[in-house]
Amino acid sequence: MFSTLSGSPKTWEQCPHCKELFGDVYDEQVQLSTVLESAAQCSRCWALGQILNYVTDLRSASTVLVGSIWHDNTLEIGVIRPGDTFETAPGYKIYEIGDRYKGERPLLDPIVGLPIAHKATHVNFRPIRTTPEHRFALAKEWLSECVTSHEACNEHDAEYLLPRRLLDISDVEHIRLVNTQHQELHPRTGYVALSYCWGKQGNVCTNTANLKQHAAGIPMLSLPSTIRDAVIACKHLCQRYLWVDALCIIQDDPRDKMAQIPQMADIYSGALLVLSAAGSSGSLEGCPLGPPEMQPSPPKIIGLDFSRYADNDNESSDYRETIVVEQMEHERCRSLPGHWAHETFDQDPTDALNVVEERGWTFQERFLANRSLYIGKGEMSWTCATEVQCECRNPSPHIKTEAGDRVFTRRYGINHMSVNKLFSEVELSKTYSYLWSDIVATYSGRLLMQFGDRVAALEGIAVALQRRWPNIYKRDEYFFGCWLSLLPDLLLWHVSGEPVSGQIYPDLFPSWAWPSCGRPVSFISWVWYGVDPKLWVELLDFEVKEPPPAAVFGQGGGTVTLRGPLIPVKREVVTYDENEEEVVYVPIDTQLSFMAGGASLDHVDGDPDAERVSHLALVGSYPFKLQEKNKQLSCAMLCLVPITGRQGNVFRRVGMVLLPRTKQAFLGAEFQRLLTPHVTNYKLT
Repeated sequence: MFSTLSGSPKTWEQCPHCKELFGDVYDEQVQLSTVLESAAQCSRCWALGQILNYVTDLRSASTVLVGSIWHDNTLEIGVIRPGDTFETAPGYKIYEIGDRYKGERPLLDPIVGLPIAHKATHVNFRPIRTTPEHRFALAKEWLSECVTSHEACNEHDAEYLLPRRLLDISDVEHIRLVNTQHQELHPRTGYVALSYCWGKQGNVCTNTANLKQHAAGIPMLSLPSTIRDAVIACKHLCQRYLWVDALCIIQDDPRDKMAQIPQMADIYSGALLVLSAAGSSGSLEGCPLGPPEMQPSPPKIIGLDFSRYADNDNESSDYRETIVVEQMEHERCRSLPGHWAHETFDQDPTDALNVVEERGWTFQERFLANRSLYIGKGEMSWTCATEVQCECRNPSPHIKTEAGDRVFTRRYGINHMSVNKLFSEVELSKTYSYLWSDIVATYSGRLLMQFGDRVAALEGIAVALQRRWPNIYKRDEYFFGCWLSLLPDLLLWHVSGEPVSGQIYPDLFPSWAWPSCGRPVSFISWVWYGVDPKLWVELLDFEVKEPPPAAVFGQGGGTVTLRGPLIPVKREVVTYDENEEEVVYVPIDTQLSFMAGGASLDHVDGDPDAERVSHLALVGSYPFKLQEKNKQLSCAMLCLVPITGRQGNVFRRVGMVLLPRTKQAFLGAEFQRLLTPHVTNYKLT
């Protein structure tokens, strides 16, 4: 649309309306109608009206806009229409292609005031192919290139054990469950492993009653949609064998399940490919390729044509500015790569695109995979140790560290983990405890149908780390989701968020171990990143209690004997403004009164025993230097309740006290002197 603009460059700087959309943060909401009314006086308001006409109905009087200039010098703008909220409104990335500028480009176009992008990203877009055959052909290209030319993807190609059973999908109308030992398959037989959500009902399982029937053949039409779609995908990829947990493990045989849970590292790491039904929430939902209406929108290239009269000039000059409008995307905020049509301006904390990432069991399935193909709601995407790909984008150039390691936006799996230069060489053990704590923190918020699976669903990753770094992650030191050699670091967990299961049974695990709480956990970051942190506990002994016969893998009891400051406390209720109350645990030793604090309890409904807290166990603090005077920036202490009927210092953990900066400054030696009378041996169950 041609228009005539007049006035000096940068007149838009004086506009009180559009300037609110071009700041550093999303401070103000601006009525779209106000921007349109201002178009006669402001060239930038005029340009915004022309651009937004391509993506929304300008006639809506109640539509509001919110925006900000982003780090890549693009305008990120949300269009909040009637019925939308800040969280659900569509978002767009707008920028100008500054081809007409020679030399140094300005950040904003002097005439229309739009940002001139440092780098045009729309050129990376590629149209998604139209037929399943053509779309899976691209996935086959990713697979073939990875197998034949990615050195990093094949360097850990160990002799993994074949799964005990596989599905032979070579027939058109039936699939057949085969025993790999009886079939005498080659140890390196390629197979695809399926990662998916079971859902609450409708899945087909192998059990002792139908085992022989499944070995004879399972009709394709009897399979739930997600498994049937996975079979079809494997056929497109020219693969004969598929592993599906519901069908390849005898679900009502505890011995078979207990034997195969430790084999998850072999099953998923040894698979030629892990196929993820990323957009499906259950076995009945299916995982078809994303239809056109769900696929990510292609960029819009808009030509803004206008004439401009300069001040005191009767002659006009004609201009054309090329503007790009891209759909906003939140790939950097997600657990998996991929895009879809329903991108919003604000990233929802729930990953609606990749619902498979909500589930506990699917975490290790993705993490252990050597190669993964994700069938998302909008498109397919791919990860391996070398590449991250999707259907709608051409691959970008690799970014590498000085050591030559590929830099990934996220660590999608074990092959993206590195111990290089995370922390100094003298603190290399910190690197390994940090890696595990990061895995646990990411996994711990995922949902489980059965709370008792909380450790079992992580077993494959524990096995994989033990194989990768056997001198650090020792098999005989792994219990209840914790490595004993790293235990002082791993005691420092605290909880947040909602329960991960409908029913939580804390007694299935020791109270000191993170699985017992049944909620998402985080670890105290200054253990790794703080300046001069100090750990005050030492592990002296560990006793494991034999689990009952009906226990699921990873459940049981265990007692740790620790040595460190054990501080007797009394419970006080403090009333603040507006009658708000907080329970505070105050050291009985008045010299340690500065260490009084409120607790974060481990269980969402509280703990009836919290009123019986008798001691705080100091686990860590920072900073700490013997001959320097510092205010303690933080102290982390466990809230302990004595075990009824047990002699000596035997306790159960019920929460954590995390103290903020203390008001008093101490020499490290003085702080240590105050704590020394309280250093003793104690047990946690």
